[in-house]
Amino acid sequence: MQAFVAAGGMRATRRLQIREVAVLWVIAAILFVAPATHAMTLAVVTKQVTAGASTFLSHEITLTGPFELGGSDELKAVLEDLKARGGTKPGEALATLSLDSKGGALEEGMRVGRLLRQFGVSTIVRNGKRCLSTCAIAFLGGAAPGTAGLVAHRQLEIGGRLGFHAFYAPRDGDARDAATSRARGVTEGRATSAIVVAYVLEMGVDPEPIIRALVRPPEEMTYIETAGEFVELGICPVALKLPRMTLAARASNICNNASQGRLPVWPDLINEYTPLEAKRLLLGEIAYHAGRANVRGGIAARLQQVLRGGRGADALYSELAAAGLPLPVMRAKTYYFETPVAGIPRMGCMATLTPDDPAQYGVVLITHTGLAKPKQAPPGECPELFLFGHEEVIN
Repeated sequence: MQAFVAAGGMRATRRLQIREVAVLWVIAAILFVAPATHAMTLAVVTKQVTAGASTFLSHEITLTGPFELGGSDELKAVLEDLKARGGTKPGEALATLSLDSKGGALEEGMRVGRLLRQFGVSTIVRNGKRCLSTCAIAFLGGAAPGTAGLVAHRQLEIGGRLGFHAFYAPRDGDARDAATSRARGVTEGRATSAIVVAYVLEMGVDPEPIIRALVRPPEEMTYIETAGEFVELGICPVALKLPRMTLAARASNICNNASQGRLPVWPDLINEYTPLEAKRLLLGEIAYHAGRANVRGGIAARLQQVLRGGRGADALYSELAAAGLPLPVMRAKTYYFETPVAGIPRMGCMATLTPDDPAQYGVVLITHTGLAKPKQAPPGECPELFLFGHEEVIN
């Protein structure tokens, strides 16, 4: 796929299509029809949604066809019209962009992604659709309002395909042979890859999975399939069926994800603790490292008193959590696991669960340097992603 498409290569027959769809309570409006100059097709459906005594508008934009120069301008006009119209529910995305494209001009994909971030538009790839190459780059721009500004909001419906690959420049027709042409294209593609990584960081995405795709041959597509890949890219799965498993297996998967796969999935080696036992275990870890740091008096003395059998474990635990230590809120069931592998730095994990609500859990890592927050976290809208193993294929 070409990294960039020259403006002179645009097909003059492309038409932007904005359709009006009305089904029952669905209210749709034709926004405009742009001149037939681009291959990208945009269709907007507006629904009227009732929430309590209020009525709001919900917009979904379907983008199909290749990304070609000028398509982002058409999308910008659509988004400006929707923003000017108003009526969407406060705190929700201006619209949702549903993508179905094999790719196109990388330059346009990044422009589209930045527009989505600018206007607060979430992204989704639906079951049976595919968003590949440049389209996947644009997909990463999905965002929606959060408590402190815009936050990432990307969804992949199970059965949809999201794929990344390396980009390279078109072959040089003036080169003496195909090998020279391809070598030049790959060299230029490395520079393009640097641009892509910078864009990915701008979108607030962990670049590691994208880098893995960029170092593979351009003709090989890297599809997002495992739970770990969903987490790394901040993507929520849609219509994902939760697995049936024991609480110990659930805790093991949570720890596997929290450690980015460093802790293996070994539910038979995980131990159950009561909430009080778990608190005392974590307080013991804090006391141990306080001793190593030669901390005396104050909290250190209270830790020793509690650990010798004195009362006050609950109060001290709450006090230290409020002070910023990564201590999870204890729930009904708590499990602790530590890797038995010799020769590597210590790594343990405690997961605390709510049996009847898989989305409610807490987790903390125990390392040779002390307690630590999880190395990664699932998107806020889909904490259940951690119930699957880091390397487990879910799509």
